Formats: sequence, structure tokens, C-alpha cells
Amino acid sequence: MSNLFDGIRVLDVGSFVFGPAAATVMADFGADVVKVEPPTGDPYRSLYQMPPLPAHDEDYCWLLTSRGKKSVALDLKDAEARELLLRLVDDADVFVTNYPVRVLESLSLCYEDLRERNPRLIFAHATGFGPEGPEAHKPGYDATAWWARTGLQDLVRPKGGVPAISVPGMGDHPSAMALFGAIMMGLYRRERTGEGSCVRSSLLANGCWSNAIYLQAMLCGADPYGHVDATHPANAVVNQYETRDGRWLLLALVQEDKLWPRLCAAIERLELVEDARFLTKPERRANAQALYDLLEPLIRERDLDDWRKRLDDQQITFGHVATTEELEHDPQVLAAGIQVMSESAAGEPVRTVTNPIEIDGSPKVAPCRAPSIGEHTDEILATLGLGAGELATLRERGAIR
Repeated sequence: MSNLFDGIRVLDVGSFVFGPAAATVMADFGADVVKVEPPTGDPYRSLYQMPPLPAHDEDYCWLLTSRGKKSVALDLKDAEARELLLRLVDDADVFVTNYPVRVLESLSLCYEDLRERNPRLIFAHATGFGPEGPEAHKPGYDATAWWARTGLQDLVRPKGGVPAISVPGMGDHPSAMALFGAIMMGLYRRERTGEGSCVRSSLLANGCWSNAIYLQAMLCGADPYGHVDATHPANAVVNQYETRDGRWLLLALVQEDKLWPRLCAAIERLELVEDARFLTKPERRANAQALYDLLEPLIRERDLDDWRKRLDDQQITFGHVATTEELEHDPQVLAAGIQVMSESAAGEPVRTVTNPIEIDGSPKVAPCRAPSIGEHTDEILATLGLGAGELATLRERGAIR
């Protein structure tokens, strides 16, 4: 069976996660993705060594986001190396970059520059803060532009608590899915018109989209959000509770009228169904503190596994606060195919996290080892007609690796 993106060539001319992860999704479905990085390598290659990321010999960040790609190492400040990139652009379908506008301008690699060479090119630009405005040229990571800048970091902290540091890639990976969607729309438009286009997405826009419900409330004139104090909740059945073994449950009785009697059965307090304080939703809201004071010690009487079974038996919507360590062996994660086999830098089998898209009839390709710096430089440049002597000359002066 052919792969969905067979025949599609993608040039991944970016760094770190936001832009390159969109290209990873395309590689997962069979696109020919060429990672263009400087001779010193994408600085993302060293992220796994930065505290507080877990220390390990394997470059797990690179393994995750660069699987299935080929690496060409070019010094784009060198005129001849840059010309080689432009020759690759001539036959490319997609050009993905998260380089700042000023960098693209200095290298003459803006969409307007590349469109002249390849009118069918889809130019996908990932930015921190968007292409216009006073902060358009400001560099941004997901921790700064997606998490902190958009109110998300402030909103998730408990009342009186300090803002939480984001998880690495927490905003980059979902933002990459938005960029991937934009690329697909660009390719679809090209199918209809024969013309390429520039598509964009920003960390700022994606963070605002993630925070869109509270932001929309502000746009409609609602009162500002008040930070949650789980011990004094406005809604005791959408709240978190600690279990006897120090784990946490997140009750999420959104369909409250339907699920309230089932919760009473799970906690073995059926008399509460007829308790005047909790008889209806408005009364449960008005007496949320009393209901919390009742639920909190009851939930502390049993371990997490016991509560998971009781709540599942009653078909109650809840979450248990899992640890990342547990996800490695989580039966549902494994059954859902979220982990797939790949290769370590040494070629040993290792599991990796697949992208979240599934398409019936179009399976993903088996991910292969992420490339070393410039591993495919000679292979790719040979397709442009460069011989061994030319490659050696370019390599000697540091234009390629």
C-alpha cells in the first residue's frame, strides 16, 4: 500500500519544535522530509541536556521530533550553500520554517523570494507572536509566547499559589498540529488552483485558542476569572480530591443531574440523593462548601485503585492524576497505539510517541532513526549533480557538513 504523502517533499528549515514537529507528522505519513540544519547542528539537539529535563545518554528530544527525516547540513550564510538550498526548493512541495522574519529577510528566504522559483510551494511559517505588530520580531518559545503570554500560566495556578513552569514542548506540539493543518489546507488549495501559498500559525495565536473560553468570557464583558481554591470550590463535583494513598482524583460531573445519584452510590451515601442541601444543581452550588467538606474525608478513606473501580462501575466521568512514569505501561495508552517502535541513535529498538492523527486506509510508516548532523548531505546534494570533488571543496571551507 502506498503512503498518503508519497511523492511529497518537505524541507524542514527550522529549529527546535514548533515548525519541525509539523514536518514530523508529514514524515509519519510517508513524506520525504529533508531537515536542513547548520553544520553545527540544530540547537534543539542539545535540549535534552538542559535541566530540569531528565538526564539520559539518549537524545530523546531529537529522537522524538526528527524521526523519519534526512539531514542536510548547510551554512546558509555561505552564498553557494544557500544556492544549494534554493535548488532544493525548486522541486519541493512544502517549506517549513520558524526562523524569525529578520533572519529570513537577511537570507532572502521569505515567501516572496521562494515563490519566484517555485510558484507551487507551500511556505509554512511558524512564529512566536505573528507576522504583524510591535512584538512580531520578538523571539518566542512555547514557555514564553504560548504559556506565559496568553494567560494560561496565570489561570492554572491555585489561589495564592505561584505560577507553574510549563512542560517542555507543551505548547509547541499542539501548535505544530495547527501548522500541519494549515499546510494541508495549502496543499488542498493547490490541488484546486495549481498555486502555492504562504500559511502561518503562531504560538501566541495557539495559546489564545487554548485559552479561548476564558478569553471569550472577557470579550463578552464577564467578570475576571478568580483563581481556584480546591478546598473552597464553587462546584464540589468538578473538583480534585486526594485519596488515601496520596494520589489525586479529578471529578468532572459535567452532566451533574444525571451523575449525582451515581456518585452517591459510589461513595455509599445514597441518602444524599434526597438531602435538601444537594437536591438540585442550584442547591448543590449554594452548598458547595458543605458538599466538599463531606466528600473530602470520604475520598481520603480509600486508595486510588479502589475509587477508580467504584467510579467506573457507576459510569462517572473522572480523571485520575497519572504520572508520566505510569504512562509508559498504561494499558489504554498501549492499546490506543500511542507508543510505536522506532530506533535509538545507536540503532537499537526504542519506543516513541506517535502523532495524534489516524486515517483509515492510510497507516503511518514505521518511524526510523533520527539522523545525525549532515548524515544525508552527500546523498541529497548528489541529486543536484554535485560530485565528490565539489562536495569535498564545500566541506573543507565549512559550507556543508
